[in-house]
Amino acid sequence: MMNSSGRTFTVLIGCIVVVMLLAFLVLSGVAAIFAWMAGGGYGSGPVLCQNVTPAIGSVTPDTTPTSGGNTSPCVPASQIGAQVVAWAQAMASALYVNPACEGRISYPDCYFTWYEVPGSASPPGSTTFPQAVIRYGARVCPGCSAWANGSYQCVSFVRGAYSQVYPMRLTANAFDLWAAYAGQPGWMEIPSASAPAGQRGIPMPSDVMVFKDASIGHAAIVMSVELPTSTNVGAITFSNSNSVSPYTTMPLLPDLTVDTAMWSGYSVWGYIRPSTGAAFTQPLTRSPSQIYL
Repeated sequence: MMNSSGRTFTVLIGCIVVVMLLAFLVLSGVAAIFAWMAGGGYGSGPVLCQNVTPAIGSVTPDTTPTSGGNTSPCVPASQIGAQVVAWAQAMASALYVNPACEGRISYPDCYFTWYEVPGSASPPGSTTFPQAVIRYGARVCPGCSAWANGSYQCVSFVRGAYSQVYPMRLTANAFDLWAAYAGQPGWMEIPSASAPAGQRGIPMPSDVMVFKDASIGHAAIVMSVELPTSTNVGAITFSNSNSVSPYTTMPLLPDLTVDTAMWSGYSVWGYIRPSTGAAFTQPLTRSPSQIYL
């Protein structure tokens, strides 16, 4: 039998181990919180699968990824796509929720529909919304609330991201964009939930991501795509306004649909992008370094 001093020593060692484990868990939780804040705070962007730089070439839309053929799980951006992503990031990083909401996200007035402009009362650290996009909105829709600070809508966001690179001439409610751009010269549509498995395509950075729900839907800009394989789930990160967050990442499933479980009632219907020929023959109007001019 163990004597009393031995039992005391064993209990002491056990207590030390428990305290160390608890400290590790607490520190891990703190680290996770700081990581979340770094990725989602005002004025910051998401952790993208690839750098926001122009890349020549594209992924064939109707090619299903396989586990043996991918040298990189990241889908590269086209020349136009890289610029659209840069504009979208500049826009999304300047969005915030009305301070009167005291940080509580709720529909319809406490979503990310406000943007930082010079002299505005916005959260510390947020960046300035691109003035060129504001001027574009005032030109294409003078006085429209959909483009206004405090009620900036998702379709305005996607059109704004394209406005300085490859303007979207047509507009509609979010889900109606799918019908509006079907067959339009210079544009192509890549199905997701709108088509059977064999007809779905791979999303690319800068795609207009069209969501369907029981109402008018939603639209966003694809920022980053990590391909799934036949056995592993990928990821798709998008930016948007009039949403619970300027940036959101959802699982991209092996059947090329998006797992929208975090947004109950929504499905990703498909993607709209400049057609391949247009993406490399149209002039590149402004570089991302000029976004605040």
